[in-house]
Amino acid sequence: AQILKRFPEADTDKDGKLTTEEIEAVRQQFPQSRQRNTRPAAAAQPTQAGDAKLTETLAGINARFKNVELELFEWPSELHEKLGKMKKVAFVARPVEKIAGKLPLIISLHGGGQRWWDMSLQEQLAISAPGGKIEKLRGFKKLRGYDLAELAGKGMILLEPNTAGLWDADSLDTMLDYVLENFPEIDKDRVYVMGYSMGGKGTWVWINESADRFAAAAPCGFNPADTGDVKKLVKLPIWAMAGGADGDRTTGVRKMVERLRAAGNVNVKHTEFEGADHRAGLAVFSSVELVDWMLGFSRGK
Repeated sequence: AQILKRFPEADTDKDGKLTTEEIEAVRQQFPQSRQRNTRPAAAAQPTQAGDAKLTETLAGINARFKNVELELFEWPSELHEKLGKMKKVAFVARPVEKIAGKLPLIISLHGGGQRWWDMSLQEQLAISAPGGKIEKLRGFKKLRGYDLAELAGKGMILLEPNTAGLWDADSLDTMLDYVLENFPEIDKDRVYVMGYSMGGKGTWVWINESADRFAAAAPCGFNPADTGDVKKLVKLPIWAMAGGADGDRTTGVRKMVERLRAAGNVNVKHTEFEGADHRAGLAVFSSVELVDWMLGFSRGK
């Protein structure tokens, strides 16, 4: 509807609706259509991408974005069982401008619960998009990893997988194996992971299983309690964030930071957003400083 309002001339058959082909024609007019870092056809559009509402919502987001273009990526069928509860489609944000050389990869793990898991991709995109339901009701603008990628405007790729359950380290490792094998443009020594709420817990669980795969991590907005072997994480730069008024998540992140530092990790940062509850702690996705900090690290250095 927003695309039709902005580009009424795109409705070539004058039926008051935009087909997938008409929306694609509009997208070709956007600045994002300039030469950029693209992949070959392996990044095929998923079946769900044929849904006109999903395509229109995605195009609407890209119409607002200047620095990155958000794409849908469907995992190959042979991976579906190994990915467990992860959904078949992930979001990938790439720089609009073509950049020479290898690019760093930030993996952003989303939060959520059963209501979020049950939503379609179109519903998730629509309610969290700029001007969408969440912003109108709650006043928050940056809710997802791809929003942070746009805000930061760095030469990097952001991957945001989707799940219908809790994040699982083995499934995430399988995903990353595939990505590093099939995305030759990614710098394997500059892979980072971040997440908030359930995504923060997923980040914590994953780095405890596979710390050597990452150059830095940001587990945020969750309560790790006493879980995890902090001795395994001594060499991994970690920036933990939480709202200052987020109950046991606030105190849990504080304790996690204390444990990491006590174990000898000298690259630990801690941020509390003063007075912020769990929802306001989504300020994580407005922290360009976090992106700059992570990108300053390379694995093994």
